[in-house]
Parts: sequence; structure tokens; C-alpha cells
Amino acid sequence: MGGVTSSMAAKFAFFPPNPPSYKLITDDATGLLLMDPFPHRENVDVLRLPTRRGTEVVAVYVRHPMATSTLLYSHGNAADIGQMYELFIELSIHLRVNLMGYDYSGYGQSSGKPTEQNTYADIEAAYKCLEENYGTKQEDIILYGQSVGSGPTLDLAARLLRIRAVVLHSPILSGLRVMYPVKRTYWFDIYKNIDKIPLVKCPVLVIHGTSDDVVDCSHGKQLWELCLEKYEPLWLKGGNHCDLELYPEYLRHLKKFISTVEKSPSRRNSSRRSTDQIEHARRSTDCFEAPRKSMDRREKPRKSTDRPEKLRIHEYKFNNINKLEKLKISFDHMEKSRRSVEYREKSRSIDQQLERARKSVDWLDRIRAEIPFLSSISILCSTEEHHNSSLSLSGGNLILDDSSTLQSIRSIMSQEEIAREAIKHALKALRRRHLVEEGAHGPALIALSTPIISQGSEWKEKAENLETELQQCYKAQSRLSEQLVVEVAESRVSKALLKDNESQIASLQEGLTQSRDDCSQLKADLEEKIKALELIVSENHQIRAQLEEMIAKAKNAEAENKMLIDRWMLQKMQDAERLNEANALYEHLIDQLKASGLEKLARQQVDGVVRRSEEGAEFFMDSIVPTSYKHKINAHEGGCASILFENNSGKLISGGQDRSIKLWDTNTGTLISTLYGCLGSVLDLSITHDNRSVIAASSSNNLYVWDVQSGRVRHTLTGHTDKVCSVDVSKISSRHVVSAAYDRTIKVWDLQKGYCTNTIIFHSNCNSLAFSTDGQTIFSGHVDGNLRLWDIQTGKLLSEVAAHSLAAVTSISVSRSGNIVLTSGRDNMHNLFDIRSLEVCGTLRASGNRVASNWSRSCISPDENYVAAGSADGSMYIWSISKADIVSTLKEHTGSVLCCSWSGLGKPLASADKNGVVCIWA
Repeated sequence: MGGVTSSMAAKFAFFPPNPPSYKLITDDATGLLLMDPFPHRENVDVLRLPTRRGTEVVAVYVRHPMATSTLLYSHGNAADIGQMYELFIELSIHLRVNLMGYDYSGYGQSSGKPTEQNTYADIEAAYKCLEENYGTKQEDIILYGQSVGSGPTLDLAARLLRIRAVVLHSPILSGLRVMYPVKRTYWFDIYKNIDKIPLVKCPVLVIHGTSDDVVDCSHGKQLWELCLEKYEPLWLKGGNHCDLELYPEYLRHLKKFISTVEKSPSRRNSSRRSTDQIEHARRSTDCFEAPRKSMDRREKPRKSTDRPEKLRIHEYKFNNINKLEKLKISFDHMEKSRRSVEYREKSRSIDQQLERARKSVDWLDRIRAEIPFLSSISILCSTEEHHNSSLSLSGGNLILDDSSTLQSIRSIMSQEEIAREAIKHALKALRRRHLVEEGAHGPALIALSTPIISQGSEWKEKAENLETELQQCYKAQSRLSEQLVVEVAESRVSKALLKDNESQIASLQEGLTQSRDDCSQLKADLEEKIKALELIVSENHQIRAQLEEMIAKAKNAEAENKMLIDRWMLQKMQDAERLNEANALYEHLIDQLKASGLEKLARQQVDGVVRRSEEGAEFFMDSIVPTSYKHKINAHEGGCASILFENNSGKLISGGQDRSIKLWDTNTGTLISTLYGCLGSVLDLSITHDNRSVIAASSSNNLYVWDVQSGRVRHTLTGHTDKVCSVDVSKISSRHVVSAAYDRTIKVWDLQKGYCTNTIIFHSNCNSLAFSTDGQTIFSGHVDGNLRLWDIQTGKLLSEVAAHSLAAVTSISVSRSGNIVLTSGRDNMHNLFDIRSLEVCGTLRASGNRVASNWSRSCISPDENYVAAGSADGSMYIWSISKADIVSTLKEHTGSVLCCSWSGLGKPLASADKNGVVCIWA
């Protein structure tokens, strides 16, 4: 029957993960057993442990250098140690304990099948490993059982008397009670924790979620009520079955519990049991496998051992009916005996009492039948005087109640034979005399027989009444005898219980003494804590005073800062006015130079000096307007949405719908390298000023950062909830990155730390953005057609300009000097803004130029003389900024041109279309 129960439990109660979450491999160099895919740790051992049931279980042991206790963790159902691995590491670190976790048979890479008895053998194997391999003492082990793991945990805790403590995480009362609210424990039930929890002698912590929809919280509360040593439980409000570790109170309460049990001395002084005796102790708890029975069973009356050997009644016959009266037990004496013993319950049924009474009456009838014969034996009276024996009646036999010996019995039997011979002679003489006298007294007897016969009927009736009364007396005597035996047995049981209670009282008194000592120690600790608290409170007052002073200083500084900002803004306005005057003067001079034919000379003398004075002037060359394509490359499948050149280099970087980033040599048109790892289409690209890292905006809602030299992904920046359509890197630092997505947010990232430092939320989606040359301002173009400026530190909106009326901004490009911002829109116009005044300083358009998409990118040449933009008909248009007119139209693409980029060296110009073709123009 047990095998059927185990197979049913394995089928309906255990759910091992399939496939397992880890694999076991052996390191060829060290021979160590490792778990794949987890990296090897110096403080983690992976073990295979044999069990007494012939299976092998996999376990992990996590060491902590400061640990004084060891946590033996039995995980829940539908999990294995691969899924629990990271939690084991975190618990060991935060709780400062060594931790051993193991897989049940049939779970993970453990062999065998999952059954109730196998789990008991599994935890015993783990405990034996701790004791023998790691030298862990029983007093330093804390058992931790989660969900179904509470079964083997409580089974082991009930058999080990010196375990430090037990933690029950979402425990079960029993397997059947999880499904049905039964009132008793059945033989086919598994994990009968409700019967084993009273046997646990150590402190018990119960943790349960109030909203547990797998194991109701009432299981944990009932187990806590049945604990002998209760610790303050943790009922996590709103906690479910598998998320209790996410609550801060979980780790805090567990750490407090472990700290408490480590400080408290063990009160269990029983001798330590060897691990090879666990199986013997295992059998001692097998009583729980059967239904629980009532504990009010009485002991059966034990037969008296101080009675002498019984003698049958037909072997001895006495001459006097008074001897029979001596055999009766006095009713007064029996009444006193009955009152002297506390009567509790009857142990004999009414049918047994009636049967004994019937036997007593039958025995009385036999005695009465022999009384006439006994009365004729007068000579035996003398033999009774030779010994002081008293006879009692029991079960139809005469029983000798004193300690006479067998020799006395033989002497009595020899005297009886002499008496019988004398009786025979006397009878013969009496018969002869009777015959003689019968003839003489015959007539008188006949005359007297008539009244004697009438009197005989009355005497017979009286004799019958006396017999009835005598039967009732003997029935009452038998009932009282039985009651006396029962009460004597119950008195013995009461004495045994009294001794047990006295021993329990003594142990409780010892516990009370220990508790008083602990209480006094706690009082001393409390006084120390109160003193420390008072000191902290005084320090807190001082810190508050200092804080108030610092707040006052901060307010003063803020006021001064505001005043300085106002003065700075006033100065900026004055500078802008002077700059406008200088620009007007410059334009006037240009007009004069045009009139005199000296425009070219003025540009060489002025622009040449300015360009050579800028940083990176050694890489600068005047931009050349291309006339034809140099290379035509099929770069990406499905389209290419973004291209850009490396800073001060001729290498081109492209990203497309095929989720790859490619680096090209524009001189030869060959592929240099490919970067993989993006999980979505590439919508925009950017590169750091030192050309070491490439950042891609992806339709997978993420940003990806590659190391160009190694080709590996350094960071995956997550935080956007919709596709990321634009990205840019600061021109002066490789640390700050800004991105825009269709979740109406602009995020600022720190590449060194790898996370978001600021988030700007706005009602209109941003299609394109760019950093200013000083790295302190963000330019963003939105769907509503406005150009906005943001402060990177505070995230505040600095300024807002209507760049394109009723049309989305598709592209933003900042000139190399940082003085001009180029915006392109769905209205097929390209506007040039003066950053200093945020006024339009130029508008470029063409009759055939049509913007292809919301993310079509245009560019401005390095020398700030030309603007290039693609069109939906596959043409490239190039305008002169000074003339505000088209200087070249390039036609080679067969699809819509989505983006273009101008090398920082002045040449070449590159463009890409929706078919994935990249053209290099020269």
C-alpha cells in the first residue's frame, strides 16, 4: 500500500522542472564539478551525494568567511538549485551564513524519482555531508524549508534534538490539506507536518504571505500555533506563494531571527546522536503514517504476581459451612479499597461483567451441591488447625492466599486419607443400627410424615429466596472485585503520570531559571541600547541644527546664483546685440567685396585664418561639391536608415534593417568589420569623439554600445518603452549620451556607469536630436514641428522655436563651429537657425526635393558652405548656403534616399537609400 501511495504522490504532488535549468560539467584542468551556465566561484562547491535509498542528489555548498551558522535549504516544488543559485549566493552574503542547497531525487540532475521517502533520504544525505565533510555541528545548523520542502525539513528536525532553529517558508500542514480542508490525518496523506511540528524542540520561525493562492496562510498560522518554541512570525501582507523574497521585511526579519538564535545558548543537553542512527530515529516517527488515534487508551489490568499457586476446589473438601464464610471478602473492606483509589473509567464491558457474574453463580451452585458432603466430614477440621491459611474465591476455584509450602499440602492430604477410612467404618455401623431402628420406628414416622411434608414446602420457598439473595450478593461481590482491579491499575497509571509530570516540572523550572537569566541579560542589553539611543538622539539634534544652517546657506547661495544668472543673461543679451551688429557689418562688407570682385580673396584671408585657428584644423579641408559616385555598395538587406563618418577620418559607419553595423573604407569601397548584437532595426547612429565606441538606436527599445576595436557590446542601455529613433554623443566627452524614443521621453545616459541619469518627458514625440558643441544643451526636433533647447543638467526647457509650421521635424544637424543648426521637415524645407539668436538665417528648398520619411537625415558640410539632403525620388540635392540655391543634383539611387553624411575632412559625401544601397560621391 505504501508503494501505491508513493507512486500517486510522485505523479500528483511533485513537478520537477523539465528540462533542468542547469547542467553538470567537469573542469578538465582542476577536476572540479561545475554547474553550467553559472561561472565558477571559489567559495561554492558542487557535490554529488549518495543517499540510503540508492539515488544520487546534486547539492551546492556556499561558504561565508564570517559565518557561524549553516543554513540547510530545502527548496519548493517546480524548482531546482539552478533556479535557486543566485538566491543562495545573496542569502549567504546578507545573512552571513554558510548555505547548503540540494535537489530532491528526480529534480535537476539528481537521479531517481521524486517520492516522499526519497526526499527524507535526500535531506539526511545533505545533513550527513555537512557533519562529516565540513565538520558542522548539529547546534550550528538551521533548517530552512520552503513550501513542499517543509516536509523533509520538519521530519529531520523532529529527529534531531540539538538543531539550532527551523525556518518554515510558506509551509503546508500536509499534502492532502493543501487540496481539501480535512479534519484528521489519513494513512494515505503525505508530509504530515501537523503531526511532526509538536516534536520539534528548537525555535521555529514561520513566514507566509497573506495572499498566497497556492498554500493558504492558515497552514502557516496553524503550524505556528502548534510550535513548542514560537518565534515572532512574519505574515507578509499581499505576499503570494513565490514572491516573498522581494519584500524588504523578509530579509530583515530573517536576519534578526538568525542573529537571535546565534546569540541565545542552546538549552538542549541531550547527547549527540551519530548520523548512522538517523534511520533508527526515522522508524520512531513512523507512527505518523497511520491515522492519529485517541490518547485516552487505558492500560489493561495486569494480573497479580503475588498470588500463590491455585488449588482446585475438588481436591479439598471441608466439614464446616462456616469455612466458606471465611472465604468471602468483607464488603466494608472492599468499599474502603474502592474509595482509596481514584476512579476514572471502566475498562471492562457490560457483557464481560455479566459473564463473570454467571460463572460466579455456577461456582456457588457447585459449592452448595457439595455442602452436605462437606458437613459429614468432621475429622478434617483438625487438619485446618495445622496452618494459618485463608482461602479466597476466584474464577470458580479455591485459591490459597498465604505462602504455605508444598510439604504442608502433602501432610494435609495424608490426614485426609486417615479420615476417610474412619468415616467408612462409622457409616457401616450406622447402617446396621439404622436398619434395626427403622423397623421399630416405622409406624411413628408414618404418623409424623404428614406435617413434616407441609412444613417442607415452606422451608423450600424460604431456601429459594435465600438462594436468590445469595446469588445477588455474589454478583455484587464480582462487580466490586472487577472495579477494585481496574482502580488499582488506574492508580498505577496515575503514579506513572505523576512521575512524568514531576520530571516535566523540573525541566520547566530549569527552563524558567534560564529564561530569567536571559531576561536579566536582555534588560542589561536594553539599558545599553537606551543609552546608545539617547546618544544618537543628541547627535541627531546637532546634525539637524547643522542641516538648518546648511539649508540657510543654500538658500542664500541660490539667491546669489539667481542674481548672477540674471546678470549673465543680461550680459548674453548685450553680447547678442553686439554680435548682431557685427553680423550686419560683416554682411555689409561681403556685399562690398562682391561688388568689387574680391569675394574669393576675402574668403581665403578671413575663413582660412579662422579655420586654421580651430581645434583639429590639421584635418580640415574645404568641402568639395561632388559630381558623380565613386563607389556603389549593397550594404544592408531591407534598407539602410543611418550612416556617419568617423571623426576626422574617411571611414564610413552604416546601420540597417538587418540588425548589423558595418564599417567601410570609402577609398576602396571594401568592408572593414561588422558589429553584431543588436536585436532590432538600426534607426540612428553616433560615435564618440575619440572614435572608440559606436552607439546605435534600435527599434527593440534599447541602445547598444560597441567597442570598435574589439567588436563587442559594452553596454545595453534599457529604459525606453518604445522604439528609439535618435541618439547623439557629447562633442567634448565620451561619457554623456542622449536618446529620444516614441515613448515621449528624452533620456540622458552615463556610459561609464551604464544607466540613465535624467529623463525628460514631453507631450510631443521627438524625431531627431543633437548635442551643442559645449555639451551643455540638447537640440530636439519634434512631430509638432518645433525646435526645442534643453538644459542637460536640470532637464529644463530653455527655449522653443517653431521650425516648420504644421509639419514634423525629421532631422537636426549642428555645424562644426556650433553657430548654425540645420533642421529638415516634412514640409520639404531646410531651415538654418542662428544659435545665438534662434532666428532663421536661411531657408533652402527645391521643387523636386521631397522628404522620404519622419527620420530622413540631412547634413551640413564641415566648412558650413553647403547643405546636402536626399529625396523620395532617389536624388541627392546640394545647396550653397551663401547663394541659397542648388549647386548640384546627384542621381544614382533607385530608391528613396533616407540619409546622408559629409566627412569631416571635406570629402567624400555618402548617402543611403531604403534598398540598403550606399553611394560614395566624389
